[in-house]
This record gives sequence, structure tokens and C-alpha cells, in this order.
Amino acid sequence: MALEQYNKILMALKMALKKHYICFHLLLPMNKFLTRMKELFYIPENEWKEVDRLIYGMDDYFLYSRVEAEETRNRAIKEAFHHHYNNNLFYHNYCKDNGVSPDDIKGEEDFSKIPMLPDTFFKDYPGEEPRKLYEWLYTVSSIDIGDYDFRGKSLNEFFSWAEKKLNGLVTHSSGTTGKFSFMFRDVVTRKRNFYAADKVLLFSIFPPDDNAHVIYPGPVKTYLTMGRWVAEGTKVADDDHRHFLTEKELTMDVIKIMAGQINGIKDKMKLLVIQKAMKKGQMKLLRLLEEMDKKGEQMYMITFPFQLYDLMNIMKGEEVYLDMGRSNSVIITGGGWKIHEGMKISPSEMASMVKEYFGIGEENYRDVYGMSEMNGLALECEARYKHIPPWIYPMVLDENYEPVGYGEEGRFAFLDPAANSYPGFIITGDKVKLLESCPECGREGIVIDGEITRMRGAEAKGCGNLMRELMVESMR
Repeated sequence: MALEQYNKILMALKMALKKHYICFHLLLPMNKFLTRMKELFYIPENEWKEVDRLIYGMDDYFLYSRVEAEETRNRAIKEAFHHHYNNNLFYHNYCKDNGVSPDDIKGEEDFSKIPMLPDTFFKDYPGEEPRKLYEWLYTVSSIDIGDYDFRGKSLNEFFSWAEKKLNGLVTHSSGTTGKFSFMFRDVVTRKRNFYAADKVLLFSIFPPDDNAHVIYPGPVKTYLTMGRWVAEGTKVADDDHRHFLTEKELTMDVIKIMAGQINGIKDKMKLLVIQKAMKKGQMKLLRLLEEMDKKGEQMYMITFPFQLYDLMNIMKGEEVYLDMGRSNSVIITGGGWKIHEGMKISPSEMASMVKEYFGIGEENYRDVYGMSEMNGLALECEARYKHIPPWIYPMVLDENYEPVGYGEEGRFAFLDPAANSYPGFIITGDKVKLLESCPECGREGIVIDGEITRMRGAEAKGCGNLMRELMVESMR
């Protein structure tokens, strides 16, 4: 049976099961990925908050009873606001300055009153010296992070120490604008974030078999957001089934050099080393794809659109054409094109190239939208609408930061109750248009319609920018 026909039947079955509220994935045999997800990221049911009823209790993030999900989401947001108001000294004072308390938030009609933070807030630390960074973290966190007892000086060593202390996750942005953003997730936020991400990426398109391979054409020995997320999230696969572009460590010092902060010949040499490693890794991964394709192995490749486009151009030059569709392999892109708008191609052109060079149909090639501050991924459906997960409350704001209706463009903002260690009530610099539902696929959820761009005056952001610059240099 052709993959396209299989997916149509699969979708029809899901929709039929939804009508009777039957858990679709319970009909699938338990495999090692589901088992490992629960071992690594599951929170016991007796410890659940309202948001966990959606993250862990929902069988499918895109097929559900919308009324019930929204009721749970609304309770989760009120619960999260109460938590941050009472446990975060900075946010408590910020709310008082705005004249808002938990008593003012009765229901969804009051959500626009919840004080939100600009995403640039995570750059407002006083300096990169570890003690100063920790003191800032202590002030803005909604959890007790304990005393500072780090003895080193390196930021990378500090990140490792902080992760162990919090049993959490530390990531930073690319620093391409001159200053890094730092995100600290405690154990609760970390588990929610990765359980949800793995469930979306691995089980919302085509479920992996026990022998599936995960591929990321980038470095993972780093605290740069995308690489660190992939390093953590792909632990659901064993080492023989995880493949990365390079084993070279991407330290803060190297990232600063990649962002243009080059001082002397040593910095230039460091940049040259990582560029050569990435170019070599790109060719090594292409050979790996060919080998696994010959064996009929299922693959999940997660990459940036520009990087995928670059790889397909290499394949074109080498006349490499794969047939990954026969193994139900999946390709997922994220991060957008941003600074390489001149090279950008349309979603339909990209899907056509993926079909030509990888043999993967549009059902198994998807783009995803997310950001380092949000604990949830908006996965694209076959019709190219991005579905926002049910625990996220999205908004579009006008120039005066007032909410506008569906179908209007503006600044994207969201309330994320999955964030436990920091207030997940964020105003971004992204420009979007929301629709109340998808006009094509029948799945539930608010969707992002069309292209996601940056608001005028908003800085270019994302580790994808850094990776794209590096790939451009390495291929010259």
C-alpha cells in the first residue's frame, strides 16, 4: 500500500476514534521509544498539576475534545499564575506594579490582564560572571534554587553544575545580537518540555519502530538551545540509533566567535576547525543516509530548513537520490530561514525537493514552530498550518500590545502553564496570524496561518541563524 494511502486511512481511523473518545495510541504496541520516554520524562500521576493532565493525560495533542481541553488549560493557566505570583519575588512585584493579582483572573476573559514578559527579559542579567548570573537566576526564578557553591570560572562548567543542581536543563541563545539569552528549567519543566516534544515529533506523524534512527545535522555537545534540546530529547534512542553532525564541542567561546566576536588568530583557528568539522560531518551523514536507506532503516531527521536545503544541493551535485519513504522515514524542520531570505524557497518547493531527493511524501515532511521560552511545539499539518498544542494559550497583539482577533496579523504572545521555574507568560518579536481552527485537516487546535516573520525592529533570533552562517562559511 502506498504511504499516502496509508496515511489517509490512518487519519480517517483517528478521526473515527476521536468521535468515541477512544485512545488511539493505546491501540499501538508499546515500543522502546514510548517506554524510554516514560522512564526519562514522566511525572507520576499523583504529582500532576492541571497542565500535566494535558501533557501526560492526553493521548493525542491534535485530536481531542476541545471543550474539555480548554477547560483544563484555563485551570492550568490560573494555577500557574498563582504559582509564579506567590513564589517569584520579581514577578510578584511586577504584578503588583501592574495592579494584578490571582483574584483578578476569574476565567479566560481575564487572561489578557496577566502581566507578560518580553522574550528579551532573559537577556537582562547583569553579567556573564557565574556568581552574577546565579544571583540573577535566584531573583527571577519561581523555585528555590539553593545556595551558590560553584568553584569554577568557565560558563560551560557553570551550566553543567547548574543542571546537576536543579536536575534540570540550561540553554542559551546564539548571542548574534551581542548578548545571550539564558533559560533555566528545573526538573519539572524539563520533563514536561521533553515528554511533549518527543510525543509531537515521534508520534504525531508516523510512529517509530523499535529500530528507528534519529539524525540531527548539527553539534549536540553544547548548551546552544537547539543542540542541547536534541541531545536531551534523543536520549529516548540508544547511542547506536542517534547520529549527529559532529562530536566537536560547541563552547560559549566558539559560539561568540561564530557570532562575529573574533579577537586574533586563535579565534580564527577555532572557527576554522568547527567549520571543517561540520563540512566533514555533512558528507559523513550523507553517506550514513545512503547506507541506512539501502538497509530500509526508518529515520527521523530533525534539521533547519536552510541546512536541509543545503544538503539537498549537495545531493544534487553528487546525484544522490534516496527512497526513505518506503521505510516510513520522517523529516522535520524548524527554525525558519530568517537571515537567508534571499535563498528561501516556498513550502511547496521544499516539499517537492524532499520528495525528489529523499523519496519522502508531504505527509512525512513537516515544519515545526517553537522557541526557547515555550514548552510546546506547533507542528505543521499536511496543509501547512501549524497547530498549537492545547496547553498553550496563544494571542496576537497590536502595536499597543492589545489583543486582536483571529485572522489579524500582529505580535505573537502566549501563556504557557508548563513553565514551572520561570513565568511562561511571554511576548515575542514574531509576527503571526492565528486562526481558531485549521480550515483543511480536521485536527483540533488554534493554528498559525502562513509565514512567521519578525516584527519591525525586533532582533533576528535563534540558534538557526548561527548554524546557517556557519554552514554558509563551511561550504564556500
